[in-house]
Formats: sequence, structure tokens, C-alpha cells
Amino acid sequence: MVNNFTADQIGDVIYAKLENPYLNVQNVLSWTSVVGVSTPNTQGTLNFTAASPTVTGTNTNLSLSLGDQFIVGNEYYTVDQIVDANTFTVIEAPTFTASGLTFYLPEDANNLFTYQYRWSQGEEPGEMSQLLPLTTNNGPYDLLGLNFDPDQPLWIELRLEVDRLSNVNRITLLSLTYELSTAAGTIISCPEFCGECVDPYAMTGCANIIAECTDEMWDPYALTKPTSVYRQITDVSTEMWGHPVKYFRVEPDNRSRDVILKEYSLYNVKESAELKIMVPGNEFPTREFNYDIFGMGFDEFEIHLTRTQFQNAFGIGPSPRSRDYLYFPRINRMYEVNTVAYADEFNLDLTYWKLMLRKYEERTSNIHEDTQVEQELADLTVGQEEIFGEERKEEFEKITKPTQYKTVFAEVGDGVRARLHKKLTISDAELRNQWTVVSKNNYDLDSTPDKSMELVAYNKVSSLTEAENLAVTIWFRPKLTDTTEQVIIDGYSNQNGLKITTNGSSIKVYLNNGVHIFGSALGLENNVWYGLVYNLSNKYKQMSCNLYRLDPNSNRQAPSSTSKTLVSKMNQTKTFTNARTWEPIKNWMLQPAKLDVTNIRIFGQTIGQDQHTNVLQQYVVRDSQLAHVIDNAIPSIQLRRYNQSR
Repeated sequence: MVNNFTADQIGDVIYAKLENPYLNVQNVLSWTSVVGVSTPNTQGTLNFTAASPTVTGTNTNLSLSLGDQFIVGNEYYTVDQIVDANTFTVIEAPTFTASGLTFYLPEDANNLFTYQYRWSQGEEPGEMSQLLPLTTNNGPYDLLGLNFDPDQPLWIELRLEVDRLSNVNRITLLSLTYELSTAAGTIISCPEFCGECVDPYAMTGCANIIAECTDEMWDPYALTKPTSVYRQITDVSTEMWGHPVKYFRVEPDNRSRDVILKEYSLYNVKESAELKIMVPGNEFPTREFNYDIFGMGFDEFEIHLTRTQFQNAFGIGPSPRSRDYLYFPRINRMYEVNTVAYADEFNLDLTYWKLMLRKYEERTSNIHEDTQVEQELADLTVGQEEIFGEERKEEFEKITKPTQYKTVFAEVGDGVRARLHKKLTISDAELRNQWTVVSKNNYDLDSTPDKSMELVAYNKVSSLTEAENLAVTIWFRPKLTDTTEQVIIDGYSNQNGLKITTNGSSIKVYLNNGVHIFGSALGLENNVWYGLVYNLSNKYKQMSCNLYRLDPNSNRQAPSSTSKTLVSKMNQTKTFTNARTWEPIKNWMLQPAKLDVTNIRIFGQTIGQDQHTNVLQQYVVRDSQLAHVIDNAIPSIQLRRYNQSR
């Protein structure tokens, strides 16, 4: 499970993104990361004194030896001498005085990440390149070998996957450093740590803000010390006299963003935690209920939430937002956050947030990713449906008589398929991945007697310009009897266009006058469903092919099962020099083949690897405005069927 920038399981993935882009960049010269490992020996905290090599521990379980390294903030320290079980000296004396510091052990061969990168240029991140391995090489497709446009802002995103992790350990990304050369001939190299620092004394760097490092100068406005003291007083007061609450944190789903209404329609309930809040003057609202045309409610009121309380609960980076909700055990009520405001009471420093609360409303737009969090909410709240649901259901059935007045609806038109072979069999069979309905119908491409006629022709013509990208996703089930190539999707003619085939051991892509083979010994099984994702990016001069196998027994597993039923069979990326284009040649088609196919989608934008599973499992395409073809193999009453169009 991933919590902010900390992971605790092998296979956990963290995406490290820039909050603001780099400017005037020509090349990336090098990159380094500071990664800390938390073990049973890193419990408790350390205490530093400026200019003193002596370090003491509080509630620690130290097992350090002479020469061992540890990390505080994003700085490395080396053990010089062991004084006793909770006291030792370091070679590098700290430059600050602080107590209660979290510490980590360095990354090692048994606890480490693997790295991939992608990039884009523009005012917004937008569509990014395909993920490629992040190395220290400077080849033509390595990060250190790329040449960037200094007139365009540069966005770099890293994908970190936990490759190795010892039992009960956790691994944390602490900071990233990119060494950059600019158009002005200067070198920028400054550690960028992930989010706001927990302790200003411990972290060093740029805090995800693009800045050129300069020589230290005397600053008459440096008020760090008194600000830190004020924050500590606030934290102690909250810990002593604060009221405990159960806090549920939500984040908007970026895929539900509405640029017209400037809002999000879906929110993901990320996690919950217990923390303490302050109520100004301890003036809780009265326990009286208010009644109006919208139902029953209770008074709004204000609370204060310190940054330390929130970060200790949810890590560095997140902040309170509207639609977060809280449970107050003292008054047995649930509230949600209506507005959030900063409280700049001392040196313009954020010590706490002012949250205005209102009555909690259960919404279907709140998606619970964690079933445990969903169960917690269910245990704390009782809705109208639970109280009156059964009676409402009986009354509804009594009035509407659904059994008597059932109606069958049909589509008015097709709009996707131009023609359909009259002898093509469309099977009515659900394809499921556990409880997710992937498809309800599929084409049997081997069902027609004439193997020389196209079976389905779409309205969309196969074409691609230099400024366009392309993505194809499709589910197919082989029924192979030999190694003859079977056409999966066809938009190819006279060595122009695109065609994808398979012979059971590989995926072959015919692209203009070239042939690209992905995989060499796939060993595709008959009567097993496979999900294919093919990307063609002219912007980044890349093409990728990903293949996923669906466990045939997935439908037999319980909905609560956590076992993976969609397994990656292939993940390959190839690069090219010149853009791949072709003029309109013919309609996209399905040809006779020893395959069953369904959920045919052709998009005008590439699909990121982190979204492959979501897109493959969509029966209703969420981002349909980006698609050229969406075909769920549904029979259409209004679609005329032809034996042959010629």
C-alpha cells in the first residue's frame, strides 16, 4: 500500500511529478534520488544539537555500528563512535538544533526502487511520452541523451516501483535532484523534496519549486526560529486539549474534470485517520435539528486543524479540501468540510487551517477505493435507504407494477459501423473480470463461410497525420489450429496504414512499408481472452504494445477476492526517427479470422501504462470524446446487413 511517498509492499508504485516545470532547459546532465528505509530499528526519534557530533535517541531501538549511515531529512550522516544504546557520535556535525527527528536507513540491495521516466513540454503537462527505463546512460532515448526546447517548459515524471523490500520494512522517496543545463549556459542542481517539509531544519532543497541555487547571504527577514516555536506551541496545545475526530480524506478524480463548469463530478475517498482538532472557544453547536424544504440538518460551525496533525495522519503533500468529512465521537455526528481557509496569524506562516463544517451528505459521486474505509463509514452513518428502503421498495412495486409493464428498447441508429456481414455471428455472452462486466457480446470472426470478405466496416477511415497520435485497444480470444497469421484489426492497404495480426507466438504490426514484431514466444492459449493495447505516438516517436491475459476462472472468484486476474503477458516499446503518417486509404475493418473479438476501440490519443487496466475494463468508455471507434459488438436493430458491399 502506498501512503503519499511511502510504500510497504513489493510492486507498489509511486509517481513523482513536478508541481512546476523547469524553464530554459536544454539537457538533463544527471539525476540522483535520496531514498530512506524504515525498519524496526528506526522507531523513535533522534535529537540534534548544532555543531555537536553527539546524537541521542528517544524511544529508539538502535542497532547502529561504526561507519553505518542513516538519513535525517534528505541528508546522510555517518556513525563515528557508539557511546551507549541510545547515544552515538557522527562524523558530520549537524548545523541545526532540533528534537523529535524521524530518521531512515539508506537504500540497499534488499530494499530498493526501480525507475522509469516520461516527459513533456508545454504550459501544462498534457499528454506525456511512454514510460522508459531511467538509467545513467546518455543514449538517444535515455533521459540524459535527450535535447529539449529551451523555449518550452519541461515536465519530468518518474515512476518508482518497489522491486525489493524486506519484511515489515517501508521505503520512502525523500528527494530528487536533477542537474540541468540551461540555454544561458548555467547549471541548475538543487534537491527537490516531495511536498512540504516536516521540519525546516531537516530538509534541504527546493521543495518542488524551480529555483537556481545561489550563495547564502544574510537575510534580515529570516524569522524561522520564532515561527517554529509558535508552531510547536500550537501543536502542544492541540495535543493536550484538542478533540479527537475520525477524518476521511477525499481527492477529485481527474478523469471527471469538467472544464466548462470548472468542477469535478467524482471524488475518490482515499484514506481515513484519527486526529485532533480545536474548536474556537469550545463552542460546539447545539444538538437541536433544523428542518427546511431540503430535509433535516444541523448548524454549521468552525474548527481549526493544524498542519502537523494533518501531516502526521496523511503524510506530506495532501491538504484539507472541500468534501472531506469528519466524525465527532463526542457528539456522535458526521460533518463534511464546506470551505477551507488559511490562518496566517504569525509571520504569514501556515500553522493551521480554518475549516467550516456542514452536515454530512452521502453522495454516489464519492468512490471508496479502500473497502475498509467504506465499511468504517457504513458503521458510523445510517441513511434514509436503510431506514425506509424496504418500505419504499414495496410501495414502488405496488404502484409501478414493473413485472407487468416491462418494455424492451432498441437503438435508433448505429453511427459506428457502416456495414455488417449478414452471416457474422454475434455471441451473447458476458466477459467478466471478477465483478466487473467488461463486455456483453462478441464477434465470432470465424463464423462466415466466405473468408475473403470483410465482416465489419466502420465509419472511421484509417488515416494519420504527423500531428496525430493513435491508440488501439481490443479484446480477442484465439481459436488457432496452426501458425497462420490472424488479423485482429485492419486499416492497411498497399503498404500504407496499420494492421495488427497474431500467429499465437507474437503480435505483428504492419505499419506502412515496415513490419514490427512484438514478443517472440507468447504462447497464446485457445479459448482464453487477451486484452491488447497498442500506442503510436508521433509526438515522442514511440510505439508500444502491451498484452494482458484474463484468467478464465476469474468469474468463479468471489467479489471480495484480491487475487490478480489480469496479468501482463507483454510490455514492449520501440522508437523510430520519423513520424508515421498515411493518407485516408480505407475504412477500419474486421476481417475473417480464427478469433473472437469485442470492445474494439480506436483513440486519437495514446494511453498511459497506468491506465491500461482501467481502459480495458470499461464497458462504457469514460473519455469517449477522444475515441474514433467504440464497438461493443452489440447487435443493432436499425443497422442494415449486407453480404458484400461491392
